[in-house]
This record gives sequence, structure tokens and C-alpha cells, in this order.
Amino acid sequence: MSERRVVVIGGGPAGLKAAHELAKAGAEVTLLESAPRLGGLASAFDVQGTRIERYYHFICKGDDDLVATLDELGLSHKLHWRDSRMAYYVDGVLRPFLTPIELLRFGALPFHDRVRAGIAVKLAQRMREEDLAPLKATAWLRKMFGERTYHVIWEPLMRFKFAEHADEISAAWIWARMVRLSRSRTSAWREELGYIEGGSTTVLEALGADLRRRGARVVIGADVQQILLEDGRATGVKVGGETLPADAVVSTVTTSRFRQLARGLDGAYVRGLERIPTIGIFCLFLRLREQVTPFFWVNTHDARVPFAGMIEYTNLNPVPELGGDHVLYVPQYLSADDPRYTQTDDEVLRSYTDALALINPAFDRSWVRFFAVFRDRYAQPICLTDYLTSTPSIQTPVANLFLTDSCQLHPHDRTISGSFGLGIEAARRASAVLAASGRADAAGEAR
Repeated sequence: MSERRVVVIGGGPAGLKAAHELAKAGAEVTLLESAPRLGGLASAFDVQGTRIERYYHFICKGDDDLVATLDELGLSHKLHWRDSRMAYYVDGVLRPFLTPIELLRFGALPFHDRVRAGIAVKLAQRMREEDLAPLKATAWLRKMFGERTYHVIWEPLMRFKFAEHADEISAAWIWARMVRLSRSRTSAWREELGYIEGGSTTVLEALGADLRRRGARVVIGADVQQILLEDGRATGVKVGGETLPADAVVSTVTTSRFRQLARGLDGAYVRGLERIPTIGIFCLFLRLREQVTPFFWVNTHDARVPFAGMIEYTNLNPVPELGGDHVLYVPQYLSADDPRYTQTDDEVLRSYTDALALINPAFDRSWVRFFAVFRDRYAQPICLTDYLTSTPSIQTPVANLFLTDSCQLHPHDRTISGSFGLGIEAARRASAVLAASGRADAAGEAR
């Protein structure tokens, strides 16, 4: 594939991994990222001298592509596994919710519903994706767990993750979440989750550095204006008013952005992209001088609490650079049209910290050493009940144009490891097309 030119659009996990795989295969790679930094939704920012991810990430057993990438880059020693704990804050009471004993003691549900919930989880893990895909999650969960358990346990998760789209979600998405977390169970009593020293930035920056070492061109702040299509092929990319020729193009930006860039592409493929709903995210980041709870993840079901879950990240990754301070993320998935999305940062801080004082009455706003609010309009594609037939392929109708999007992970949730897998597959397909093109050129020259 020597001297074959590939342009990768997007410097998030999928784009970095695709570019890295292509560079290893001998392609002449240019990676274009519009932001002033690499990483996409997994990028980091400065917290009073310490680099921390804008959004929380954790690793499960079975996140093989991420683990393999760490190993390839000589970073395996940066990966650590730690016991994780979760809880529910229900109607004013914070209740542990992980082990069988904690489930049996979960007083927010009648005893028979607790037993039913434990049995339902075990039964669900044995079900098949293809049977669950066409079922709506809300109806399936009610049938499996019962109305009260759905209302207390599952409805907050569905509302947190999918907002107004909760009633459209495939049951296979819930099943996949159960399966992923079950892989991190070392026993009925323990769950181990992983983190990387320095956060996801450690591996993403290492990929970028190795890309440059291999001769790839990495451009940040790149104003990509159009993917150029001619005679059924991608011929290059228009960026910053100039044309960058290419023998193949890999897009890892959102599907809405891809449609804007590939203006000459139409037909069933594009119509399929148009019908996949996507919602945004906003997330309050807090650096605190005290711990709010001993739990990594707390789901909430209380009318006074304006969020459905919070992640006390330092209960997994201690981030020693913070000198004993604690990191808390309070994310919310919302349509960008939702009025809550446009709240001011101070409004978010005030309402969310008021709720933290309910969860931990000792909490005081003076604990906050630093805060930030992050927003992204396109964060979570919706896993609909027809995803098995409607999810767009990585190969577009244009032979040398490829697209990755986290909807291609469905029914699984988006993860860095999953995005790496998409990048690997896009690079494999692009390499195959380039190799075939090279053989055709050689045959033509021979004649």
C-alpha cells in the first residue's frame, strides 16, 4: 500500500485508531481534527494544573481492543483494576446496590420484587440479542422485573441515557449493558472496573505521538469543508480552502456532520443516516475537597434531584495529582432543544449542588474547589428496535469512502474500546480497497 494517500476526518478514538492502523500498513496518512486538541468526547482539559477527561470513562473486562492498544504502545502498566461499588438514592435514602446481599436488603422494593429482580437479571443474561432487538426496552423491563422495580431501578437509567427517546429503545441495549458489566464481575460479591493512569488521554496522546513518529500528518484546528466525490469515488477533501487529494477517505465524525461534508452522496444510505436520532450531553464537572459518597456510581430516584445519576470518579481512579481532592461528574443526556441544555453554568452548579446536599447532608458548596460544565450536541445515537437492519455499514456506497459512528456499536453502548474496534475495521476495509486498487494499477502498467 506504499504511497497510497488516506485522509482520516476526526481525531477521536475511532479516527486515531484508524489512522494508526493505516500508517502501520504503509499508507500516507493525514488526520484532520477540527478541535484544538485530539480525543473528541474523550479529550481532557486543564483542572488547575492537572489534565482530566471532560467526561468520565471506565474500562470493563472484555474491552479487548483498548487493552491490546495499551499493550502495543507499551502502556499496559498504566492500566489498573479496582473494586467498584454502586448505589441508588431513592426517596431520601442512599442504598448500596451491587451484591446479592445488598439487593436483598434494598428496602426501596418489597422483598418479593428484590428476589424477582435477581432472577430476572440472570435470565436476561442468557437471552439472545436477535430475540431482544425488535422488542422495546420499556415494555420488556416491565415484563421481566415488574412495574415497581422498573419505576425505581430502570426508569431513571432510561431517562438519564435517552431522555425523550426512552420509549423507542431496543431491549437489546439493556441486555448488552448487563452483559458488559457482568464480564467485570469477579464473583457474586465483587465487580472490578479499570482505569488508566492519566485517564484516556494517556492512550490517545500516545496514539497521536506514534502516528507522527510513523510519518503521518496530524492537523488540529482543521476546517474540513467537503469530501470531494467524482465519478463514484472520493478524490480528496477540501480543508481550509485547499484541496487535499486522497486515494481513500475515512470519516469518524458524527453522521450529521458526515452528511454535510459528503454533499454529493445520496440514496438509501444517506436516508438511513438521517433517520437515526442523536441526543446531546451536558455534564457538570466538580473538583471537591471532600468525598460525597463511597460509591463510584449513584443512580437517583427522587423528585427533588434534577439528575438521574452521578459518577464519583476518584472512587475508581484516585487521581493522586489532585492531592487528595475528589472528582465528581454529573452528566445528563438531553436534546439540545431541551431548555435544561441551555441553563447557565451557575444555574447548573446551584441546582446540582443543592441536590448533593440531599444525598449527603454534610455537603457544603464550599467543598467545590473548581467546576466546569461541558456540552456536546451530538453525543448519543439512539438504539432503535430495527437497528439490526437500519445501522449504516462502515463501507459507504462510494468504494473508497468509509464511515464510523458509535451507532455501529449497537446494541452496545459507546466506549473507547468499541470506538477503537470501529477504527480497526475501517482501516482494514480501506486497506483492502487500496490494495485492490494497487493491483489493478500494476496490472494496467504490465499491459
